[in-house]
Amino acid sequence: MASNLLHLKIIGKGPPLILLHGWGWHSGIFSPLIPHLCNHFELLIPDLPGYGKSPPLSDNNSFDAIASVLLAVLPQDATWLGWSLGGMLAWWVALHEPRRIKRLITVCSSPRFTSDANWPGMPLPQLETFGKDLTDNPEKTGLEFLRLQLLGQPRLFAQLQSQLLPSDMKALQGGLDILKKTDFRSQLHGINIPSLHIFGGLDTLVPVEIVNHLQPLLSPHAQTAIIPRAGHIPFLSHLSTFLQRTNLSQ
Repeated sequence: MASNLLHLKIIGKGPPLILLHGWGWHSGIFSPLIPHLCNHFELLIPDLPGYGKSPPLSDNNSFDAIASVLLAVLPQDATWLGWSLGGMLAWWVALHEPRRIKRLITVCSSPRFTSDANWPGMPLPQLETFGKDLTDNPEKTGLEFLRLQLLGQPRLFAQLQSQLLPSDMKALQGGLDILKKTDFRSQLHGINIPSLHIFGGLDTLVPVEIVNHLQPLLSPHAQTAIIPRAGHIPFLSHLSTFLQRTNLSQ
């Protein structure tokens, strides 16, 4: 399915499950999950604005603007699964439009991507350097970001680097700006939707140490899970364990 603002894959039958990709990627990152989920769910897999086959937004890449495009075409009462930046977007929807979400799952996502004195994450100067490098050499920078996601997994890196598609530069820079500025930590206790937050024990972008800081901020309806030997993309590197932890294929 395609609209003027969003390219959306719809596959399978059952209750709706929305899959949101991360920064620099597109809906194709979820392809290995589809055979395991399409008999249990109606999968709705968008390319976020400016990524994959979706056109960019004209001048606003905020979560508010992105979510308005998604909510215009996505169903009510769905499970939302967001990976990395897509997880932050799913958190935003849970905070602002909780009636739209039946269950929330975030994967290798943090309510605050950058570090501070009491929070693990990417140092802000490193992220700012990454943004400058993106302007100077977008293709090289995209591959370097993929390498960071897949440290210690050269076969998976070789497989995925050929699947990267060019993304709109404003969308990419807007995504980095979101990663720099977003901080949901003080709001998480207000999310009363059943939720699961999955982390990779070897993730270099969203360190697993976040779990100890995150748990006190969550409501009683939330759970966390760690896949010990996974990096930033556990649904590819540890597919069976990921499916078991989410209970999505049962």
